[in-house]
Amino acid sequence: MRRFHRRSTLTAIAIAALAASLYAGQVRDATGTAVISGVVVTDSSSPEPLRRAAVRLAGAAGTSTRLIGTDDNGRFAFTALPAGSYTLSAARAGYVTTFHGSSRPGRGPGVPVAVADGARVDVTMRILRGAVITGTMSDVRGNPMPDIAIHAVELGPGGAATPARAMTDHLGVYRIFGLPPGDYLVAAIPRLGPVGGSMAITGDVVSVTDAEAQWARAGGGAGSVATRPAAGRPVAYAPVFYPGTADAAGAAIVKVNPGEERAGANMIVRIVPVATIAGAIIDADGQPVTAATISLFPRRRDRPAPSDLLVSSGALVLPRGTATAAGFSVVGVSPGDYTLVARSGSGQRGAAAAPPSAAGPLWSVMDLTMDGNDRRDVMLRLLPGLRITGSVAFERSTLPPPQDLSALEVTLVAAGSYLGPASTPRAVVDTSTALRFNSIPPGTYLLRATPPRSAPGGASWTLKSAMLGNRDLADVAIEVAPGGADLDELVVTFTDRASEISGRLVDSTDRPVTRYSIVVFTTERGLWRPNARRVRSARPATDGSFTVSGLPAGSYAIAGVEDLDSADLSDPEFLSQLLAWAFKLTLVDGERKRQDLRVR
Repeated sequence: MRRFHRRSTLTAIAIAALAASLYAGQVRDATGTAVISGVVVTDSSSPEPLRRAAVRLAGAAGTSTRLIGTDDNGRFAFTALPAGSYTLSAARAGYVTTFHGSSRPGRGPGVPVAVADGARVDVTMRILRGAVITGTMSDVRGNPMPDIAIHAVELGPGGAATPARAMTDHLGVYRIFGLPPGDYLVAAIPRLGPVGGSMAITGDVVSVTDAEAQWARAGGGAGSVATRPAAGRPVAYAPVFYPGTADAAGAAIVKVNPGEERAGANMIVRIVPVATIAGAIIDADGQPVTAATISLFPRRRDRPAPSDLLVSSGALVLPRGTATAAGFSVVGVSPGDYTLVARSGSGQRGAAAAPPSAAGPLWSVMDLTMDGNDRRDVMLRLLPGLRITGSVAFERSTLPPPQDLSALEVTLVAAGSYLGPASTPRAVVDTSTALRFNSIPPGTYLLRATPPRSAPGGASWTLKSAMLGNRDLADVAIEVAPGGADLDELVVTFTDRASEISGRLVDSTDRPVTRYSIVVFTTERGLWRPNARRVRSARPATDGSFTVSGLPAGSYAIAGVEDLDSADLSDPEFLSQLLAWAFKLTLVDGERKRQDLRVR
């Protein structure tokens, strides 16, 4: 029923509706009488207890978080727990973080542990020794390169939020350990440019003769993205992606299996000519702009790339520009494809203190390719970003509207590559519920909002909609073009009556089934997009129970999937196949529907 070469295997289980009914949520006390205990052991042919492992317990929506360590016998116990479902994870240096019930090492959230009042549940958690990627870093003559940062970026949507990192030693050897099995991009990142520190080599640091001689010993730049630099040109060490390319798109994937030590991921530093980007920076009237922030990023794409993670985590620091009355300049730029983002003013995101009449910053977003030669004729024309104004509304049944809205997070999230603060424009919300985006740079965005905090265990706020005319920006992306007309009457609505689907997944004998994931998704194909709020998944707890909350009203399908990968949730072909046999249901505002499922 689907492409079996993908990471996940869809199991076409027949699902029968056992019951559909409404239910009311319950408020639980802060303490209780239940206990979850267990033991952490190594995931090996002869499991051994693991002492000093950190075990974390979290209640629904991340509440009631507790952290304890295992004793000499690998044992742990969480006591005085209220009845409910909890997620468990265990971690220790050199091992892969384990989530209880997960079939993918290092991937959560796993299978929640359900516990009743006064009950005690005992679990065993097997923790896998992490894989290792190791190799050497040398120059073109074979000399070891010490103190170079090596990063391993896990590929795929389930990858780590930050790259794993190691430094080369005095022999140029690096060793990145504790890795989950998977596919990795391995990058060596020396410090870049004339201001990049001890790893940078330019005409200001070494003589031109030495630079040219070193370039010649490199074979005239064989395999590089640039030709031999002219006399007097500065050169620098550039980022290198295994097995030795300066282009992340052309890098080889390093695959590691559980507990494997992958040796031989060797790389040679790449010497490239660095250049200057310079020119004029003016406003819409052609007047010079002297106060501006100039930032360089890898070329923007229509979807995130591994290099975005290197930049956003701070692992890869690209040269920044300066602006004066005479123009702007960015020095020390290695060959490659870039996006230049210029913003007037200090570059800080909008603050609540800004008056409603504030025009916001001016923007220029330009793609360009550098080949080692200077570009001194670049014209950056800063234009006003799109301005969107509106209001915040609260539909309530029990919760009083929050009094302080200044800390409310309402942002537009770019659908493509990371471009710094330009990727996430933030709205200013004042005490009168007025909302405004002062200046949105060109791009494609979806609206996201963090609801106000609510009392633990009680009702909570959920984003209901973000309506701009007949478009819901929480579901449908908005395209922002340079010089576009301002928009008004955006209404961002929160509700304390969010819809919810819950139930149990059982087999033909009513025993709980936990090896499947529950997928709840809208039947509207036009809303199947990455990170869609109407496409959700959950793992059944140990008693087979599951809950998918915070859903907007609408028509949905629900199904069980074995070995689900998060990439499947943004794959229209996968969802289309699932829709053909999934159980269909409809939710209205505030409805809490129970839908049990049976695996046949």
